[in-house]
Amino acid sequence: MRSSLRFAVVLALLLGLLLPTTLVLLFDLQKTRRVALEDVKRDLNRSAEVMALSLAEPVWQVSPDLAEPMIKAQFDDPRFVSVVVREPSTPVPFQEHRRAQPAGEQDLTLEASHPVIRDGRQIATVTVQMSAAPLLAEKQADMVRTLWRSGATLTFSLVLILIVMQSRVLKPMTRLTQAAEALAAGELDKPLRLGGSDEIARVGLAMERMRQSLLHAFESLRQHASTLEDQVKQRTLELTHSNEDLRQALGHLRTAQHELVESEKLASLGRLVAGVAHELNTPLGNSLTVVSSLEDRFRRMEDMLANNTPMRRSVLEELVRDARRGQDILQRNVQKAADLVREFKQVAIDQTSDLRRDFDLAKVVEDVLVMVEPSFKHTPYKLQIDLSPDILMNSYPGSLGQVLTNLMINALVHGFDGRDHGVLTLQCRRLSPGEAELTVTDDGGGMDEAVRRRIFDPFFTTKLGTGGSGLGMHIVHNLVTHVLGGQIEVISSPGQGSSMVIRMPCIAPQRATEATDSTL
Repeated sequence: MRSSLRFAVVLALLLGLLLPTTLVLLFDLQKTRRVALEDVKRDLNRSAEVMALSLAEPVWQVSPDLAEPMIKAQFDDPRFVSVVVREPSTPVPFQEHRRAQPAGEQDLTLEASHPVIRDGRQIATVTVQMSAAPLLAEKQADMVRTLWRSGATLTFSLVLILIVMQSRVLKPMTRLTQAAEALAAGELDKPLRLGGSDEIARVGLAMERMRQSLLHAFESLRQHASTLEDQVKQRTLELTHSNEDLRQALGHLRTAQHELVESEKLASLGRLVAGVAHELNTPLGNSLTVVSSLEDRFRRMEDMLANNTPMRRSVLEELVRDARRGQDILQRNVQKAADLVREFKQVAIDQTSDLRRDFDLAKVVEDVLVMVEPSFKHTPYKLQIDLSPDILMNSYPGSLGQVLTNLMINALVHGFDGRDHGVLTLQCRRLSPGEAELTVTDDGGGMDEAVRRRIFDPFFTTKLGTGGSGLGMHIVHNLVTHVLGGQIEVISSPGQGSSMVIRMPCIAPQRATEATDSTL
Protein backbone atom coordinates (compact mmCIF):
# COMPACT_ATOMS: atom_id res chain seq x y z
CA MET A 1 0.00 0.00 0.00
CA ARG A 2 2.87 2.36 0.88
CA SER A 3 4.56 1.81 -2.47
CA SER A 4 1.28 2.41 -4.32
CA LEU A 5 0.61 5.60 -2.34
CA ARG A 6 4.13 6.90 -2.99
CA PHE A 7 3.75 6.09 -6.66
CA ALA A 8 0.43 7.96 -6.81
CA VAL A 9 1.95 11.05 -5.13
CA VAL A 10 5.03 11.05 -7.39
CA LEU A 11 2.90 10.54 -10.48
CA ALA A 12 0.55 13.36 -9.43
CA LEU A 13 3.49 15.75 -8.93
CA LEU A 14 5.08 14.78 -12.23
CA LEU A 15 1.86 15.18 -14.13
CA GLY A 16 0.88 18.33 -12.22
CA LEU A 17 4.15 20.16 -12.82
CA LEU A 18 5.94 18.69 -15.82
CA LEU A 19 2.93 18.39 -18.08
CA PRO A 20 1.75 22.03 -17.76
CA THR A 21 5.36 23.25 -17.94
CA THR A 22 6.00 21.25 -21.11
CA LEU A 23 2.81 22.52 -22.72
CA VAL A 24 3.67 26.12 -21.83
CA LEU A 25 7.20 25.74 -23.18
CA LEU A 26 5.97 24.24 -26.43
CA PHE A 27 3.48 27.07 -26.80
CA ASP A 28 6.18 29.68 -26.04
CA LEU A 29 8.52 28.01 -28.55
CA GLN A 30 5.95 28.27 -31.32
CA LYS A 31 5.07 31.82 -30.34
CA THR A 32 8.76 32.83 -30.10
CA ARG A 33 9.45 31.41 -33.57
CA ARG A 34 6.54 33.36 -35.03
CA VAL A 35 7.49 36.60 -33.25
CA ALA A 36 11.18 36.20 -34.19
CA LEU A 37 10.29 35.77 -37.86
CA GLU A 38 8.03 38.82 -37.75
CA ASP A 39 10.80 40.94 -36.10
CA VAL A 40 13.39 39.76 -38.62
CA LYS A 41 11.06 40.54 -41.50
CA ARG A 42 10.41 44.06 -40.18
CA ASP A 43 14.12 44.77 -39.49
CA LEU A 44 15.09 43.20 -42.84
CA ASN A 45 12.97 45.62 -44.87
CA ARG A 46 14.19 48.61 -42.85
CA SER A 47 17.87 47.56 -43.08
CA ALA A 48 17.64 46.97 -46.85
CA GLU A 49 16.11 50.41 -47.31
CA VAL A 50 18.76 52.14 -45.13
CA MET A 51 21.62 50.34 -46.87
CA ALA A 52 20.23 51.30 -50.29
CA LEU A 53 20.37 54.98 -49.26
CA SER A 54 23.84 54.65 -47.68
CA LEU A 55 25.40 52.82 -50.64
CA ALA A 56 24.14 55.20 -53.31
CA GLU A 57 27.23 57.44 -53.20
CA PRO A 58 29.92 54.68 -53.12
CA VAL A 59 28.23 52.86 -55.98
CA TRP A 60 27.96 56.10 -58.00
CA GLN A 61 31.63 56.81 -57.46
CA VAL A 62 32.47 53.14 -58.08
CA SER A 63 34.30 53.01 -54.75
CA PRO A 64 34.05 49.49 -53.24
CA ASP A 65 36.47 50.48 -50.49
CA LEU A 66 34.06 53.17 -49.33
CA ALA A 67 31.09 50.72 -49.35
CA GLU A 68 32.85 47.84 -47.59
CA PRO A 69 32.98 49.41 -44.06
CA MET A 70 29.32 50.25 -44.26
CA ILE A 71 28.42 46.64 -45.08
CA LYS A 72 30.75 45.08 -42.48
CA ALA A 73 29.24 47.30 -39.81
CA GLN A 74 25.87 45.55 -40.37
CA PHE A 75 27.42 42.14 -39.65
CA ASP A 76 27.90 43.16 -36.03
CA ASP A 77 24.25 42.05 -35.79
CA PRO A 78 24.39 38.20 -35.68
CA ARG A 79 21.10 38.01 -37.57
CA PHE A 80 22.73 39.22 -40.86
CA VAL A 81 23.60 36.30 -43.15
CA SER A 82 24.58 38.01 -46.43
CA VAL A 83 24.62 41.41 -48.20
CA VAL A 84 25.05 41.52 -52.00
CA VAL A 85 25.21 44.71 -54.10
CA ARG A 86 24.85 44.21 -57.88
CA GLU A 87 25.05 46.73 -60.73
CA PRO A 88 22.73 46.14 -63.66
CA SER A 89 25.52 46.41 -66.21
CA THR A 90 27.99 43.90 -64.75
CA PRO A 91 27.47 40.23 -63.69
CA VAL A 92 30.12 40.53 -60.97
CA PRO A 93 28.74 41.83 -57.66
CA PHE A 94 29.87 45.28 -56.64
CA GLN A 95 30.12 44.07 -53.05
CA GLU A 96 29.33 40.65 -51.53
CA HIS A 97 29.68 39.63 -47.91
CA ARG A 98 28.38 36.30 -46.47
CA ARG A 99 28.46 34.61 -43.09
CA ALA A 100 28.70 30.82 -42.73
CA GLN A 101 25.24 29.46 -41.89
CA PRO A 102 24.73 26.09 -40.09
CA ALA A 103 22.60 23.48 -41.84
CA GLY A 104 18.96 23.48 -40.89
CA GLU A 105 18.54 27.26 -40.56
CA GLN A 106 17.35 27.85 -44.12
CA ASP A 107 13.69 27.85 -43.06
CA LEU A 108 14.51 30.63 -40.55
CA THR A 109 16.24 32.86 -43.16
CA LEU A 110 14.41 35.73 -44.89
CA GLU A 111 15.59 37.75 -47.91
CA ALA A 112 14.74 41.26 -49.14
CA SER A 113 15.98 43.32 -52.12
CA HIS A 114 15.90 47.11 -52.53
CA PRO A 115 17.00 49.31 -55.50
CA VAL A 116 19.85 51.82 -55.06
CA ILE A 117 18.62 55.18 -56.53
CA ARG A 118 20.77 58.09 -57.62
CA ASP A 119 19.32 61.18 -59.27
CA GLY A 120 16.05 59.41 -59.88
CA ARG A 121 17.43 56.31 -61.58
CA GLN A 122 18.42 52.84 -60.34
CA ILE A 123 22.15 52.27 -60.35
CA ALA A 124 22.28 48.99 -58.34
CA THR A 125 20.32 46.51 -56.25
CA VAL A 126 21.14 45.56 -52.67
CA THR A 127 19.97 42.09 -51.45
CA VAL A 128 19.99 41.39 -47.70
CA GLN A 129 19.44 38.02 -45.94
CA MET A 130 18.69 37.83 -42.21
CA SER A 131 18.08 34.77 -39.96
CA ALA A 132 15.92 34.38 -36.84
CA ALA A 133 18.11 31.50 -35.57
CA PRO A 134 20.18 33.62 -33.08
CA LEU A 135 17.03 34.94 -31.40
CA LEU A 136 15.49 31.45 -31.24
CA ALA A 137 18.73 30.01 -29.82
CA GLU A 138 18.63 32.63 -27.05
CA LYS A 139 14.99 31.79 -26.30
CA GLN A 140 15.76 28.04 -26.24
CA ALA A 141 18.56 28.68 -23.78
CA ASP A 142 16.04 30.53 -21.57
CA MET A 143 13.69 27.55 -21.84
CA VAL A 144 16.43 25.11 -20.81
CA ARG A 145 17.18 27.26 -17.76
CA THR A 146 13.45 27.29 -16.98
CA LEU A 147 13.32 23.51 -17.22
CA TRP A 148 16.24 23.16 -14.86
CA ARG A 149 14.57 25.48 -12.36
CA SER A 150 11.31 23.52 -12.65
CA GLY A 151 13.12 20.20 -12.19
CA ALA A 152 14.92 21.46 -9.11
CA THR A 153 11.63 22.77 -7.67
CA LEU A 154 9.88 19.48 -8.44
CA THR A 155 12.64 17.41 -6.85
CA PHE A 156 12.65 19.53 -3.70
CA SER A 157 8.85 19.43 -3.45
CA LEU A 158 8.78 15.70 -4.03
CA VAL A 159 11.38 14.98 -1.34
CA LEU A 160 9.61 17.25 1.14
CA ILE A 161 6.18 15.71 0.44
CA LEU A 162 7.53 12.16 0.73
CA ILE A 163 9.17 12.97 4.05
CA VAL A 164 5.95 14.47 5.42
CA MET A 165 3.87 11.60 4.01
CA GLN A 166 6.22 9.00 5.52
CA SER A 167 5.98 10.48 9.00
CA ARG A 168 2.33 11.61 9.04
CA VAL A 169 0.59 9.10 6.74
CA LEU A 170 2.53 5.93 5.97
CA LYS A 171 3.73 5.06 9.46
CA PRO A 172 0.29 5.61 11.09
CA MET A 173 -1.33 3.68 8.24
CA THR A 174 1.10 0.79 8.86
CA ARG A 175 0.07 0.69 12.51
CA LEU A 176 -3.61 0.82 11.49
CA THR A 177 -3.06 -2.07 9.06
CA GLN A 178 -1.38 -4.18 11.71
CA ALA A 179 -4.21 -3.43 14.16
CA ALA A 180 -6.85 -4.35 11.53
CA GLU A 181 -5.05 -7.64 10.77
CA ALA A 182 -4.96 -8.40 14.49
CA LEU A 183 -8.71 -7.73 14.75
CA ALA A 184 -9.33 -9.99 11.74
CA ALA A 185 -7.27 -12.74 13.44
CA GLY A 186 -9.41 -12.45 16.58
CA GLU A 187 -6.76 -10.77 18.76
CA LEU A 188 -9.09 -8.38 20.55
CA ASP A 189 -7.00 -8.02 23.73
CA LYS A 190 -4.43 -5.65 22.14
CA PRO A 191 -5.47 -1.98 22.44
CA LEU A 192 -4.75 0.40 19.56
CA ARG A 193 -3.01 3.67 20.42
CA LEU A 194 -2.13 6.34 17.87
CA GLY A 195 -0.86 9.77 18.84
CA GLY A 196 -2.01 13.02 17.30
CA SER A 197 -5.37 14.48 16.43
CA ASP A 198 -5.45 14.31 12.66
CA GLU A 199 -7.78 12.24 10.47
CA ILE A 200 -5.71 9.04 10.77
CA ALA A 201 -5.66 9.36 14.54
CA ARG A 202 -9.45 9.69 14.52
CA VAL A 203 -9.65 6.52 12.40
CA GLY A 204 -7.49 4.80 15.01
CA LEU A 205 -9.84 5.94 17.79
CA ALA A 206 -12.81 4.60 15.81
CA MET A 207 -11.06 1.23 15.39
CA GLU A 208 -10.32 1.14 19.13
CA ARG A 209 -13.99 1.76 19.89
CA MET A 210 -14.89 -0.99 17.38
CA ARG A 211 -12.49 -3.38 19.19
CA GLN A 212 -14.15 -2.65 22.51
CA SER A 213 -17.62 -3.08 20.98
CA LEU A 214 -16.57 -6.44 19.54
CA LEU A 215 -15.36 -7.53 22.96
CA HIS A 216 -18.72 -6.65 24.49
CA ALA A 217 -20.59 -8.32 21.58
CA PHE A 218 -18.61 -11.56 21.90
CA GLU A 219 -19.22 -11.60 25.62
CA SER A 220 -22.96 -11.22 25.02
CA LEU A 221 -22.85 -14.02 22.43
CA ARG A 222 -21.15 -16.33 24.91
CA GLN A 223 -23.87 -15.57 27.46
CA HIS A 224 -26.68 -16.29 24.97
CA ALA A 225 -25.07 -19.38 23.38
CA SER A 226 -26.89 -21.91 25.54
CA THR A 227 -30.22 -20.07 25.19
CA LEU A 228 -29.80 -19.88 21.43
CA GLU A 229 -29.16 -23.62 21.19
CA ASP A 230 -32.41 -24.34 23.00
CA GLN A 231 -34.26 -21.93 20.76
CA VAL A 232 -32.79 -23.62 17.67
CA LYS A 233 -33.97 -27.03 18.87
CA GLN A 234 -37.45 -25.66 19.55
CA ARG A 235 -37.66 -23.95 16.16
CA THR A 236 -36.39 -27.11 14.46
CA LEU A 237 -39.15 -29.14 16.10
CA GLU A 238 -41.74 -26.55 15.05
CA LEU A 239 -40.45 -26.57 11.47
CA THR A 240 -40.61 -30.37 11.40
CA HIS A 241 -44.28 -30.28 12.41
CA SER A 242 -44.96 -27.49 9.90
CA ASN A 243 -43.26 -29.44 7.09
CA GLU A 244 -45.34 -32.50 7.92
CA ASP A 245 -48.52 -30.42 7.76
CA LEU A 246 -47.38 -28.92 4.48
CA ARG A 247 -46.69 -32.37 3.00
CA GLN A 248 -50.15 -33.53 3.98
CA ALA A 249 -51.73 -30.37 2.55
CA LEU A 250 -49.72 -30.80 -0.67
CA GLY A 251 -50.89 -34.40 -0.95
CA HIS A 252 -54.51 -33.33 -0.50
CA LEU A 253 -54.02 -30.58 -3.06
CA ARG A 254 -52.55 -32.97 -5.61
CA THR A 255 -55.38 -35.42 -5.01
CA ALA A 256 -57.97 -32.66 -5.49
CA GLN A 257 -56.21 -31.43 -8.61
CA HIS A 258 -56.10 -34.97 -10.04
CA GLU A 259 -59.81 -35.39 -9.33
CA LEU A 260 -60.53 -32.05 -11.02
CA VAL A 261 -58.48 -33.07 -14.04
CA GLU A 262 -60.32 -36.38 -14.28
CA SER A 263 -63.62 -34.49 -13.90
CA GLU A 264 -62.61 -32.21 -16.75
CA LYS A 265 -61.77 -35.25 -18.89
CA LEU A 266 -65.19 -36.77 -18.16
CA ALA A 267 -66.84 -33.45 -18.94
CA SER A 268 -65.02 -33.40 -22.27
CA LEU A 269 -66.22 -36.93 -22.96
CA GLY A 270 -69.75 -35.89 -21.93
CA ARG A 271 -69.67 -33.13 -24.52
CA LEU A 272 -68.73 -35.74 -27.11
CA VAL A 273 -71.66 -37.91 -26.00
CA ALA A 274 -74.04 -34.96 -26.32
CA GLY A 275 -72.70 -34.20 -29.78
CA VAL A 276 -73.01 -37.77 -30.96
CA ALA A 277 -76.56 -38.01 -29.55
CA HIS A 278 -77.49 -34.88 -31.44
CA GLU A 279 -75.96 -36.23 -34.64
CA LEU A 280 -77.69 -39.61 -34.23
CA ASN A 281 -81.05 -37.89 -33.82
CA THR A 282 -81.26 -36.99 -37.53
CA PRO A 283 -80.53 -40.39 -39.18
CA LEU A 284 -82.53 -42.30 -36.57
CA GLY A 285 -85.46 -39.88 -36.96
CA ASN A 286 -85.37 -40.24 -40.72
CA SER A 287 -85.26 -44.03 -40.37
CA LEU A 288 -88.24 -43.99 -37.99
CA THR A 289 -90.23 -41.85 -40.44
CA VAL A 290 -89.52 -44.27 -43.33
CA VAL A 291 -90.39 -47.30 -41.22
CA SER A 292 -93.69 -45.67 -40.14
CA SER A 293 -94.55 -44.85 -43.77
CA LEU A 294 -93.76 -48.38 -44.95
CA GLU A 295 -95.73 -49.85 -42.04
CA ASP A 296 -98.78 -47.83 -43.08
CA ARG A 297 -98.48 -48.98 -46.72
CA PHE A 298 -98.11 -52.65 -45.75
CA ARG A 299 -101.07 -52.40 -43.32
CA ARG A 300 -103.26 -51.08 -46.14
CA MET A 301 -102.06 -53.95 -48.38
CA GLU A 302 -102.91 -56.50 -45.65
CA ASP A 303 -106.40 -54.99 -45.35
CA MET A 304 -106.92 -55.32 -49.10
CA LEU A 305 -105.80 -58.97 -48.99
CA ALA A 306 -108.00 -59.72 -45.98
CA ASN A 307 -111.07 -58.19 -47.63
CA ASN A 308 -110.38 -59.88 -50.98
CA THR A 309 -110.22 -56.47 -52.57
CA PRO A 310 -109.07 -56.64 -56.20
CA MET A 311 -105.49 -55.33 -56.50
CA ARG A 312 -104.29 -53.68 -59.65
CA ARG A 313 -100.78 -54.15 -60.96
CA SER A 314 -100.03 -50.43 -60.70
CA VAL A 315 -100.77 -50.46 -56.95
CA LEU A 316 -98.40 -53.36 -56.43
CA GLU A 317 -95.67 -51.69 -58.53
CA GLU A 318 -96.09 -48.45 -56.58
CA LEU A 319 -95.74 -50.38 -53.33
CA VAL A 320 -92.55 -52.03 -54.59
CA ARG A 321 -91.11 -48.65 -55.64
CA ASP A 322 -91.91 -47.12 -52.24
CA ALA A 323 -90.41 -50.13 -50.47
CA ARG A 324 -87.23 -49.87 -52.55
CA ARG A 325 -86.97 -46.12 -51.95
CA GLY A 326 -87.57 -46.60 -48.21
CA GLN A 327 -84.93 -49.30 -48.14
CA ASP A 328 -82.37 -46.94 -49.70
CA ILE A 329 -83.23 -44.21 -47.21
CA LEU A 330 -83.05 -46.65 -44.32
CA GLN A 331 -79.71 -48.02 -45.49
CA ARG A 332 -78.11 -44.58 -45.81
CA ASN A 333 -79.36 -43.34 -42.43
CA VAL A 334 -78.55 -46.54 -40.57
CA GLN A 335 -75.08 -46.54 -42.17
CA LYS A 336 -74.56 -42.95 -41.08
CA ALA A 337 -75.65 -43.82 -37.53
CA ALA A 338 -73.33 -46.84 -37.53
CA ASP A 339 -70.41 -44.67 -38.71
CA LEU A 340 -71.13 -42.14 -35.96
CA VAL A 341 -71.28 -44.85 -33.32
CA ARG A 342 -68.04 -46.42 -34.60
CA GLU A 343 -66.18 -43.07 -34.62
CA PHE A 344 -67.51 -42.20 -31.18
CA LYS A 345 -66.50 -45.64 -29.93
CA GLN A 346 -62.93 -45.12 -31.20
CA VAL A 347 -62.68 -41.61 -29.73
CA ALA A 348 -64.20 -42.74 -26.42
CA ILE A 349 -61.79 -45.68 -26.21
CA ASP A 350 -58.84 -43.43 -26.99
CA GLN A 351 -59.79 -40.80 -24.40
CA THR A 352 -60.67 -43.25 -21.63
CA SER A 353 -57.89 -45.80 -22.09
CA ASP A 354 -55.27 -43.39 -23.53
CA LEU A 355 -53.48 -46.22 -25.33
CA ARG A 356 -50.58 -45.71 -27.68
CA ARG A 357 -51.15 -46.78 -31.27
CA ASP A 358 -50.34 -45.96 -34.91
CA PHE A 359 -52.72 -43.55 -36.63
CA ASP A 360 -53.05 -40.95 -39.38
CA LEU A 361 -53.10 -37.43 -37.93
CA ALA A 362 -55.68 -36.10 -40.40
CA LYS A 363 -58.01 -39.04 -39.69
CA VAL A 364 -57.94 -38.47 -35.91
CA VAL A 365 -58.61 -34.75 -36.42
CA GLU A 366 -61.58 -35.57 -38.66
CA ASP A 367 -62.97 -38.05 -36.10
CA VAL A 368 -62.77 -35.47 -33.33
CA LEU A 369 -64.28 -32.86 -35.62
CA VAL A 370 -67.34 -35.08 -36.15
CA MET A 371 -67.82 -35.20 -32.38
CA VAL A 372 -67.38 -31.46 -31.78
CA GLU A 373 -69.12 -30.18 -34.91
CA PRO A 374 -72.66 -30.35 -33.39
CA SER A 375 -71.63 -27.69 -30.87
CA PHE A 376 -71.10 -25.30 -33.81
CA LYS A 377 -74.20 -26.32 -35.78
CA HIS A 378 -76.68 -23.80 -34.41
CA THR A 379 -74.16 -20.94 -34.17
CA PRO A 380 -73.05 -18.33 -36.73
CA TYR A 381 -69.52 -19.69 -36.61
CA LYS A 382 -67.92 -21.76 -39.37
CA LEU A 383 -65.35 -24.54 -39.32
CA GLN A 384 -62.60 -24.79 -41.93
CA ILE A 385 -60.00 -27.55 -42.23
CA ASP A 386 -56.73 -27.79 -44.12
CA LEU A 387 -55.25 -31.20 -43.31
CA SER A 388 -52.20 -32.67 -44.98
CA PRO A 389 -52.67 -36.41 -45.60
CA ASP A 390 -50.33 -39.30 -44.83
CA ILE A 391 -48.87 -37.91 -41.60
CA LEU A 392 -48.39 -41.23 -39.81
CA MET A 393 -47.83 -41.06 -36.08
CA ASN A 394 -47.16 -43.42 -33.21
CA SER A 395 -48.59 -41.55 -30.26
CA TYR A 396 -51.63 -41.15 -28.05
CA PRO A 397 -54.74 -40.31 -30.12
CA GLY A 398 -56.90 -40.02 -27.00
CA SER A 399 -54.74 -37.26 -25.52
CA LEU A 400 -54.51 -35.58 -28.92
CA GLY A 401 -58.31 -35.71 -29.28
CA GLN A 402 -58.85 -34.21 -25.85
CA VAL A 403 -56.37 -31.43 -26.64
CA LEU A 404 -58.16 -30.67 -29.90
CA THR A 405 -61.61 -30.81 -28.25
CA ASN A 406 -60.59 -28.44 -25.46
CA LEU A 407 -59.04 -25.97 -27.91
CA MET A 408 -62.15 -25.91 -30.13
CA ILE A 409 -64.57 -25.55 -27.19
CA ASN A 410 -62.33 -22.87 -25.70
CA ALA A 411 -62.47 -20.91 -28.98
CA LEU A 412 -66.29 -21.28 -29.06
CA VAL A 413 -66.81 -20.21 -25.44
CA HIS A 414 -64.12 -17.53 -25.08
CA GLY A 415 -62.84 -16.50 -28.52
CA PHE A 416 -66.25 -15.98 -30.18
CA ASP A 417 -68.04 -14.73 -27.06
CA GLY A 418 -70.35 -11.84 -27.99
CA ARG A 419 -69.53 -11.97 -31.73
CA ASP A 420 -72.08 -12.50 -34.51
CA HIS A 421 -69.68 -14.28 -36.86
CA GLY A 422 -66.40 -16.12 -36.81
CA VAL A 423 -64.25 -18.78 -38.49
CA LEU A 424 -62.32 -21.55 -36.71
CA THR A 425 -59.57 -23.07 -38.83
CA LEU A 426 -57.83 -26.40 -38.19
CA GLN A 427 -54.56 -27.12 -40.00
CA CYS A 428 -52.01 -29.90 -39.80
CA ARG A 429 -48.79 -30.25 -41.75
CA ARG A 430 -45.46 -32.03 -41.59
CA LEU A 431 -42.54 -29.89 -40.43
CA SER A 432 -39.87 -32.56 -40.91
CA PRO A 433 -39.73 -36.34 -41.29
CA GLY A 434 -40.05 -36.70 -37.53
CA GLU A 435 -42.17 -33.70 -36.52
CA ALA A 436 -45.72 -32.47 -37.23
CA GLU A 437 -47.58 -29.23 -36.53
CA LEU A 438 -51.26 -28.83 -35.58
CA THR A 439 -52.76 -25.31 -35.56
CA VAL A 440 -56.14 -24.14 -34.24
CA THR A 441 -56.84 -20.54 -35.30
CA ASP A 442 -59.86 -18.32 -34.66
CA ASP A 443 -60.63 -14.76 -35.72
CA GLY A 444 -62.34 -13.94 -32.43
CA GLY A 445 -61.68 -11.29 -29.80
CA GLY A 446 -58.13 -12.41 -28.96
CA MET A 447 -56.50 -11.81 -25.59
CA ASP A 448 -54.14 -9.29 -24.03
CA GLU A 449 -50.63 -10.05 -22.78
CA ALA A 450 -51.73 -10.52 -19.15
CA VAL A 451 -54.21 -13.26 -20.10
CA ARG A 452 -51.83 -14.87 -22.62
CA ARG A 453 -49.07 -15.24 -19.98
CA ARG A 454 -51.42 -17.00 -17.54
CA ILE A 455 -53.54 -19.03 -19.95
CA PHE A 456 -51.94 -22.35 -18.91
CA ASP A 457 -52.07 -21.67 -15.16
CA PRO A 458 -54.35 -24.08 -13.26
CA PHE A 459 -57.70 -22.61 -12.15
CA PHE A 460 -57.19 -19.46 -14.25
CA THR A 461 -60.29 -18.52 -16.25
CA THR A 462 -61.90 -15.38 -17.62
CA LYS A 463 -65.33 -16.96 -17.02
CA LEU A 464 -65.05 -17.24 -13.25
CA GLY A 465 -68.48 -17.86 -11.73
CA THR A 466 -70.11 -18.67 -15.08
CA GLY A 467 -69.13 -22.31 -15.45
CA GLY A 468 -65.41 -22.08 -16.28
CA SER A 469 -63.20 -24.44 -14.26
CA GLY A 470 -59.87 -22.92 -15.28
CA LEU A 471 -58.40 -26.39 -16.01
CA GLY A 472 -59.08 -26.79 -19.74
CA MET A 473 -55.94 -25.08 -21.05
CA HIS A 474 -53.90 -26.42 -18.12
CA ILE A 475 -54.83 -29.95 -19.17
CA VAL A 476 -53.98 -29.08 -22.80
CA HIS A 477 -50.51 -27.90 -21.78
CA ASN A 478 -49.84 -30.98 -19.64
CA LEU A 479 -51.01 -33.39 -22.36
CA VAL A 480 -48.99 -31.67 -25.11
CA THR A 481 -45.76 -31.42 -23.12
CA HIS A 482 -45.86 -34.51 -20.89
CA VAL A 483 -47.79 -37.07 -22.97
CA LEU A 484 -47.35 -36.07 -26.62
CA GLY A 485 -43.80 -34.79 -26.01
CA GLY A 486 -44.39 -31.54 -27.91
CA GLN A 487 -44.69 -27.80 -27.37
CA ILE A 488 -47.63 -25.42 -27.59
CA GLU A 489 -47.36 -21.73 -28.46
CA VAL A 490 -50.11 -19.11 -28.08
CA ILE A 491 -50.11 -16.22 -30.57
CA SER A 492 -52.77 -13.61 -29.82
CA SER A 493 -53.47 -9.91 -29.44
CA PRO A 494 -56.70 -8.03 -28.63
CA GLY A 495 -59.07 -7.89 -31.60
CA GLN A 496 -56.79 -10.04 -33.81
CA GLY A 497 -57.95 -13.53 -32.83
CA SER A 498 -55.84 -16.35 -31.40
CA SER A 499 -53.68 -19.11 -32.81
CA MET A 500 -52.69 -22.24 -30.86
CA VAL A 501 -49.66 -23.85 -32.52
CA ILE A 502 -48.74 -27.38 -31.41
CA ARG A 503 -45.45 -28.92 -32.56
CA MET A 504 -45.02 -32.58 -31.64
CA PRO A 505 -42.88 -35.55 -32.67
CA CYS A 506 -44.43 -38.16 -34.92
CA ILE A 507 -43.22 -40.79 -32.46
CA ALA A 508 -44.17 -39.76 -28.95
CA PRO A 509 -41.59 -40.26 -26.19
CA GLN A 510 -41.97 -43.30 -24.00
CA ARG A 511 -43.90 -42.66 -20.81
CA ALA A 512 -42.73 -43.80 -17.39
CA THR A 513 -45.50 -46.42 -17.11
CA GLU A 514 -44.57 -47.87 -20.50
CA ALA A 515 -40.91 -48.07 -19.50
CA THR A 516 -41.89 -49.93 -16.31
CA ASP A 517 -44.14 -52.35 -18.22
CA SER A 518 -41.47 -53.08 -20.80
CA THR A 519 -38.94 -53.74 -18.04
CA LEU A 520 -41.31 -56.13 -16.33
